[in-house]
Amino acid sequence: MRTKVESAVMPDGTPVRLAPGTHSSPHEGVCVVELASMIADEKFSDRPRCVCPVIGAFLRGWNDRSPHVERQRLGPYAPRIVGSRGNRRVTRQRRDICLEWAGADLSHGGVRRLLSRARMRFRIAVFCGLGAAVRLNEGAGDYTSRVAFARGDTERAFELLDTLLATGQERRPDQPVATVNGNGSVNGNGRPAIVPNAPPAVNGNGSIPNGTRPRVEGREEVSSNGGTPSARSRV
Repeated sequence: MRTKVESAVMPDGTPVRLAPGTHSSPHEGVCVVELASMIADEKFSDRPRCVCPVIGAFLRGWNDRSPHVERQRLGPYAPRIVGSRGNRRVTRQRRDICLEWAGADLSHGGVRRLLSRARMRFRIAVFCGLGAAVRLNEGAGDYTSRVAFARGDTERAFELLDTLLATGQERRPDQPVATVNGNGSVNGNGRPAIVPNAPPAVNGNGSIPNGTRPRVEGREEVSSNGGTPSARSRV
């Protein structure tokens, strides 16, 4: 279990406390994704080019909805997400992992997958806005952060984040299988294999088809106003 809270550190080594919302400069505060833009020496932004859009959206939502102490635990992820942006295939894999974790069923035929995606787009439009539903990569990450907040299971959310970061990583010759905190692993084709203690299914049985991504059955009720940050909201 994670208990130690590590401080976020600016590129010059100065400790910094993560804050909710978006900021116009570091003097107003930083979120974990804005800190990543500074580490990458990009323009100060909560949407740096070096960060995967799915992971960035998930972290922005989690950063804004978390209480102060839990938010600080995201600090060590700032350098880890630098360079996480992958190709379209990797981005789609991460997006689908988020959608399934949040309640989509993408394990059946093409028609059923299409209908499930349509239902998820509708949920994302309701809870995150039409723009997020159109930009599904970001919408999937943001909506999943809401589901994670509603479930109140921080450790499962960290496991999901580690799995997203592991997805698409190339294997080293001396490391045939890359593990994620002893919970998730990357199989031979570079896709994450989530084991039985992965994020729980909505119906509580934690079933995982084919040993690849978690299948979540049922619906997840998400509060539309849960955890709204006191700082300036994101656009």
